Amino acid sequence: MQTSTTDSISRIALFIDFDNGQLDINRILYSLRERGIIILKKAYGDWGKFQQFRKVLAENGVDLVERPTIFAGGDKNGADIQLAVDALDACLTNPHIDVFAIVSGDSDFLPLISRIQAYNKKVVIIGMRKTTSSVVMRNCNEYIAYENISDPDHPAAEVALKPREGDAKDFQLAFGLLMRAIALLEDEDKAVDSSTLKQKMLQLSPTFDEKTYGFGQFKAFLAEAQKSKIIHIGKKVDGAYPISLGRKGRELDTEEGEAPAAKPSAHARAKVETGKPKRKRRKHSGSSELFPPTDPADLLKASEFPLPEDTGI
Repeated sequence: MQTSTTDSISRIALFIDFDNGQLDINRILYSLRERGIIILKKAYGDWGKFQQFRKVLAENGVDLVERPTIFAGGDKNGADIQLAVDALDACLTNPHIDVFAIVSGDSDFLPLISRIQAYNKKVVIIGMRKTTSSVVMRNCNEYIAYENISDPDHPAAEVALKPREGDAKDFQLAFGLLMRAIALLEDEDKAVDSSTLKQKMLQLSPTFDEKTYGFGQFKAFLAEAQKSKIIHIGKKVDGAYPISLGRKGRELDTEEGEAPAAKPSAHARAKVETGKPKRKRRKHSGSSELFPPTDPADLLKASEFPLPEDTGI
């Protein structure tokens, strides 16, 4: 169950596994501030190794939790265990925290993710696509690819985003997810607008991110879907724009459902009307189809985006 962000502003707790990857803290905070207020920030690592990062982390109010390397072979799980203990403690003692953001792609955090979600909290994972476990991607509430986060020093650069190579063919997956989310919201008798639609899409597929397809904002993705006649965006009502399936979206939705009953042939109709079968005419050589060929309606088959192979991290 996801925490509603419409009634109040989300309170976010941020936990960074610095041993797992040294990512730009400014970009991470820039992304999370779009989702709520960050009230707790902690980073875990052997700070003797990461001296060059201490200053910028401290300037951003991040509490540096020291996990020194005790053994010659390293202490990889030491920081992970301390992070998990502190995150669970914050979950139990701070009921006002709605969202737990974990900067790591380590699959060892899967039990922590499940436990936090059991307390009706939302878990956001931030990490590089190549180093984030696909298991973690599937089980969090939202996955933010670090590569898709805009540079806070150049926010206008997101306007020039271009789809990654090979992603153009996957637009059908994104549109399929969009159509499925609309159908579910309508079945639940809920209003369908950009806010509820984005939440439902993330619920169905935590890896969805419009930036992956070259759109700086979700509304730009919706505009492209309307241009393709997948959806229709209505006039503004009570501060929101109602969204419904467009002409092509309705056609695909119908094709995906049960096939309509075929009309009786002229031969059968003549027999019913006159009691005598209609004499068949000779056909020229070649074949003719009762229904014209249509494009395959495979958009609704995608419930989740393809994920990179599990790195086993």
